[in-house]
Formats: sequence, C-alpha cells, structure tokens
Amino acid sequence: MLWRIEWSRTLRQKESYVFLLAWVLTLVLLGGLGQAIPVATAYTNVSATLVTVIGLVLPLLVMLTTALQWGNERESKRMRLVSTFTVSMRRVVWMRYSAFLATQGLIITLAFALASFLVSMPLETWFVLWVYAFGLTAYGAAIGTFISVVGRTRLRAVLLSFIVWVVLVLLWPTLLVATIAWLPYGSQASAMVGLLFLNGFELLRVWVSSVLSAPDLFGAVYETFIGWLGDPLGSLTVGIAILSVVFVLWFGTAWLLRQEGRHDSA
Repeated sequence: MLWRIEWSRTLRQKESYVFLLAWVLTLVLLGGLGQAIPVATAYTNVSATLVTVIGLVLPLLVMLTTALQWGNERESKRMRLVSTFTVSMRRVVWMRYSAFLATQGLIITLAFALASFLVSMPLETWFVLWVYAFGLTAYGAAIGTFISVVGRTRLRAVLLSFIVWVVLVLLWPTLLVATIAWLPYGSQASAMVGLLFLNGFELLRVWVSSVLSAPDLFGAVYETFIGWLGDPLGSLTVGIAILSVVFVLWFGTAWLLRQEGRHDSA
C-alpha cells in the first residue's frame, strides 16, 4: 500500500515527463544525425555516441533528482513523520528507492520504444543500451539516496552529487590511468580490472562497449581485458557488482537515518 502511494507520487511529478521528452529527443536526434551521415552504419558513429551521452548525462540527472527529492522530504519533515509509522527504516528507504527506480525504468522503456520506431538500429543494440541506461539509473539513484542523507540539506546534497559526478564520471579515467602508472608494469592490467569495479559508472560503460563489440571506445589501455566482460559470465559479474553496491548503500542509508532518528529523540 505504501509503495503504491509512493509510486503514484513519483508518477505525478512533472520532472518525470520532462525526462521522457528529453530522452526521446536525445535518442531521436542523435540516432537521426548518425543515420544522416553516410558512414554512420558503423558502431562508433551511432551507438558510441549514445553510450557517451547516456554515460555522461544520465548519472548527473539521476543523482541530482534523487538528492533533491530526498532533500525536500527531509526539510519538510515528512521523513520524520514516516519514521513514526510501524515500518522499518530499511523498508522506507527501499520503498522510496524502488518507486523512483520503477518510474525511471518506465520512462526509459517508453523513450527507447518510441525512439526505436524512428531510428533504425538493431533490436539487440537497443536492448543493450536500455540495460545500460537502467543500470546507470539504479546505481546513480542508490548513490544519490546515500548522498542526500549524508548532506542533510538540499544544497549540500546537490553539491555533493555534483562533486561525485565529476570524480566518478569526468575525472575517473584520468585518475585511474594516473594511479596505474605508478604500479609495476606486470601488475597494471590486474590492478586496472580491480580498480574498475570501484566505480559502477565506468564499469557499466566498459561493459556496454564490450557487449557491442567496440573495445577501442575507451582506448588501448582497456583492450587487454575488456573482451571477457562481453561474455555471459562477465555480464553476470557486472550485474552482481552493481547490485552489491546498491544493497550496501541501501543498508548504509537506512542505518544513517535510524541513527539520526535516535539522536533527534534523545
């Protein structure tokens, strides 16, 4: 019952329909522009552009939206009211997170379905891009939820979300290569794989490029190990890694809210 109420609230928000319109326009414009170019049948002219744009824009939008929603709830004292119900804090956090994820998943599905009628690409490519976008949404929403609790206010949550986006999306490849350069040459490839799993955004980008058979998308530094991520075992490993982070952040968010409630009642 509470989940349905929460989901109906997210569906009534105007931002959801703005996202839908923005998604459709982005997919159609990029896909149509790529098809207008004679050499656009290659992956690096159409799908790679979509992967790059989705990977850059979607994490920021999701984290900012999540941070703002949680910030509004906390500043309006609605979370304190919800905490008085006979519902565990973990369930409250999961209810809000899953309702937001369900709404965004519906928006992404509608946007990709509409764009697929207007842009000619293989159905398999559309499906992989949909999984990529949904994975980024799930990962970004979990981070945004945790950040909003740490930040306490909307302004702090937005600033923290932007900083996290800059580090994990914009600066991560540079930081990763700079860190690997200090290690012995023989251990650089293994260290690259291990450090890659610390950032779900980058992990998903490398995974989608591997599945779509474009290992050169991220440069020669990834080519030595990117192939196995495209296999079923690699896809399963990536999925488990993303879900593990989501559940850890879920428990962490619930724990912080529970500790905050005890502090306020003391």
